[in-house]
Amino acid sequence: MENKTLLASVKALDKATSDIKAFLENIVDEESFVETDVFLTGKSFDSADEALGEGVVTGYATMGGNPVHIFAQNANVLKGSLSDAHANKIYKCMQRAIKSGTPLISVIDSCGARVGEGASVMEGYAKLIAGSFQLSDEVPHICIIKGVAVGMMATFAASADFVFMSKDAIMSVNSPMYLVSDAKSFPVDYKAQLGYKAYEGESDVAQFVFNDAKDLAQKLQKLTSTLLSDEGEPSDDPNRVDPKLEKINSAKERTTSVCDKNSVIEYCPTYAKEVVCSFAKLNGLSVGVIATEGDYISVKGLEKATSFVEKLEAYNIPLITLVDSLGVDSSLKEEIAGFAKKTSALMKAISLSTVPKIGVAVGNAVGYAYSALMSKAIGFDYTLATSGAVIAPVGMDVSKVIAADQIKEVGKKAKEASEKTDIDANALEKAMKYFEKVMSKVEIKGKSVEEAYAEMQSNPLIAAKDGYIDNVIEATNLRPYISSALLMVLGL
Repeated sequence: MENKTLLASVKALDKATSDIKAFLENIVDEESFVETDVFLTGKSFDSADEALGEGVVTGYATMGGNPVHIFAQNANVLKGSLSDAHANKIYKCMQRAIKSGTPLISVIDSCGARVGEGASVMEGYAKLIAGSFQLSDEVPHICIIKGVAVGMMATFAASADFVFMSKDAIMSVNSPMYLVSDAKSFPVDYKAQLGYKAYEGESDVAQFVFNDAKDLAQKLQKLTSTLLSDEGEPSDDPNRVDPKLEKINSAKERTTSVCDKNSVIEYCPTYAKEVVCSFAKLNGLSVGVIATEGDYISVKGLEKATSFVEKLEAYNIPLITLVDSLGVDSSLKEEIAGFAKKTSALMKAISLSTVPKIGVAVGNAVGYAYSALMSKAIGFDYTLATSGAVIAPVGMDVSKVIAADQIKEVGKKAKEASEKTDIDANALEKAMKYFEKVMSKVEIKGKSVEEAYAEMQSNPLIAAKDGYIDNVIEATNLRPYISSALLMVLGL
């Protein structure tokens, strides 16, 4: 005789979890998801406000062939609200991930706590967040904010190694109504106020955005391929040359051209755009690339690069830098606020990192940009420069001033020398002023003396002759040379 109560429960549970399971099936390998703790619940089945599956689905699967553990909050059951039993179910999944040494994928979509449980629900939140810190020391944690992440689930999400945020999601530690609404403005467009668009240029709390499950699956595949697969079959010719690199000035295009095709996923793509950080493959090997562009690196750019370098160190992924920057330029307000600490933090992260490091000057490698992002002294194992790169302590404009000052210094020394001889000092002074005037107008192959001097000082061959640059190459050959250097520093 069939157990009608059980069949009814199964049917109700399947209906309640169908949407979230469909979402999971779209982001993991086909037919690989296996659910755990299917019937776990903190409420009896005959309760009027039954929490089917406790409003969260847990299990394990493979992603790109790599095993992962997953939990996904189910907004269709009590709006994904957290209870003590809900927290315990998630915590069990986290512990399984740690015990098996497999990554955790968390999917957040919760309206907050079931406040009627009192202190027990607060203990549940604390257990999850404390567990997330333990998790981060053991296995990768990738968090997906699918819908709503409010209250301490926002804190939980921020503790993950990587955060993907739906373009339609919202995230807030406090109640959104508390933060952005009042009698005059209610109702409020929470997505505009607390969605990804609000965060993207102001914070690096969400490193990736996705449009739908298909888009998310593609991006997850790229990230997990880099994080979990140290070596694979090359999908692209390591000796491929790209003539366009002679003209490319975009950091994103340069990164894409150097790395294996279709392997690049950018980290915080809309935050601090002058510093482009990407996970990718090069000759089938996992790499992290920092490519700079524009004039100067901002405070946000320094923080973004520091965080990225720390991620590479945690996952033992080699660092490649493509440097085109005049260094750092801060306002007085930023200086007083501690700009020096930000520059120090990035250099500390790079100098203490143990991963192989390859630095490449592809444009301006000036001042701080050179010292922090490609110098041998900071820890780079191999360095290259393109033939058109500029390697100098200061920018070209400042170099011109220095050149002019040195011309004047010549006149000053000549005058001092004249005072010890029979040369007419007044006549010499007049002659030197005339000399300075003439020399400032003299052109050497179409360039003034100051410009010629500045270019001579910034020529990458000067740094190469001093042993700071291993080779000077044409930009079109960047990929073959970097690919070869990567094999060398990895000892492959």
